[in-house]
Amino acid sequence: MAVSSTALVPYSTLLQQFKAGPPGKLYCLHGTGSVFRLSLSAAAHVLLGGVPITLVDGTNHFDVYYIAEFARRMASSGGPSPDELLNNIFISRAFTCYQMEAVITERLPAFVLKKSSPIAIIFGLLDTFYDEQASLSDVRAGVRRIIGALRQLKEAKISVLLASLDVKPASTERSALFPQVCSVMDEVYAVTEEEGGPRIAREPLRKDQGDERKKLQTPQGEKREIWRKTNTEAQRTQRATEEGFLGAEKRIRNCA
Repeated sequence: MAVSSTALVPYSTLLQQFKAGPPGKLYCLHGTGSVFRLSLSAAAHVLLGGVPITLVDGTNHFDVYYIAEFARRMASSGGPSPDELLNNIFISRAFTCYQMEAVITERLPAFVLKKSSPIAIIFGLLDTFYDEQASLSDVRAGVRRIIGALRQLKEAKISVLLASLDVKPASTERSALFPQVCSVMDEVYAVTEEEGGPRIAREPLRKDQGDERKKLQTPQGEKREIWRKTNTEAQRTQRATEEGFLGAEKRIRNCA
């Protein structure tokens, strides 16, 4: 009998696996729009345990009202107050691939350590990298550096959950970006829609994944040429990101 190359996974099992030790997991959910609601649900349950969450949104899918409603519902059933819950989530948005790279490689590692946030969730990591206005050389270099940053977060015991819509980039070259990111993940899950709700299937890891990880490591001493052309944007991004992270919990509380 043929064995399926994928295995269906209940959402509760996926959530428990991600939350369980050891820390420093790299997980990816990709597929339909349900990936964002599933990821927010995971964030909400982690927040219930008093664990700070950091979320980077590169596709404008963060639903502040979902989190605020969850906080109200938990408070009404005897859980922590909305302020307690919402003070532990920090959000930043990225609107270009340059901003996304700056957030992931420069701001995020220091921020999660400063806030003792052991879990980061990233919405639409590569969405802005599919923009043909950014040169392919810049995009490839940026993705290499992001992959290096994800590996460093893992080594620092920070768990990362990626949530990405399945999209078809205009160019074949950019279509290779997502498989490159997946090659350094510990677990990859495909999400599809069925009548009863989202269907989550665990994708098998390729046998050559270890070799891919070595090839995709950022060479030591690599120059960040991408920023020599965008110094002004880089500085603006750093300021906006810091303000976004530090001010997010206040904006969320206003919705509660």
